Amino acid sequence: MLIVIIVKIQNKMDIKDLLFSSLPAADPHMGSLLIAEPLMDDKYFSRSAILVLDEPEEGGHFGLILNKPTEMTLNDLMPEWEDGKRVPVFCGGPVDLQRMFLLHTLGERLGSNTEVLPGIYVGADLDKIIDYIDNGGEVDGKIRFFLGYCGWSPGQLSAELNGKTWGVNSLPQCENLLKGEGLEYWSREVKDLGEDYRSWLVVPPNPSFN
Repeated sequence: MLIVIIVKIQNKMDIKDLLFSSLPAADPHMGSLLIAEPLMDDKYFSRSAILVLDEPEEGGHFGLILNKPTEMTLNDLMPEWEDGKRVPVFCGGPVDLQRMFLLHTLGERLGSNTEVLPGIYVGADLDKIIDYIDNGGEVDGKIRFFLGYCGWSPGQLSAELNGKTWGVNSLPQCENLLKGEGLEYWSREVKDLGEDYRSWLVVPPNPSFN
């Protein structure tokens, strides 16, 4: 059994050496997907997948966690809008949790926006969003709302990458980015990173190597 093998090997080498020693270097840019390494233990970032939304200026980065649902819907935030119950709200990160963001695949149909990678857009006109949903528009895979965001100061993300904190997919599959959640989402994106990351998938969510 692979997990048993990992436990035995840990006596001879550091578990991080086993999981991360052969991973390639990466330089994230707008549209890159960051995948949290499996040993990360953090309320927000454990088994997370984060889409980078801007090109770095003097080394800083900004992004949204894609796979962490909250217990809220848009109806909780906009009680007068009944159809908001159809729209779950995700946690985009630990910074500015009162601020809302939107990712979608609908392009100019929702008004002014920025394309962060082919087929994925950030920003839209609220009236057009409401009209789209009120008229039965599909939500899953098309639109995802977030409260909060992730931010890195100049040099911070580079240091985390040097520490093997993240796997980076520079060309994620945009048709999947707004589908799924939680551990299943994370596992899917780890698989998409390729063979160098397969060992991540055998690490349990609450590992104990004693």
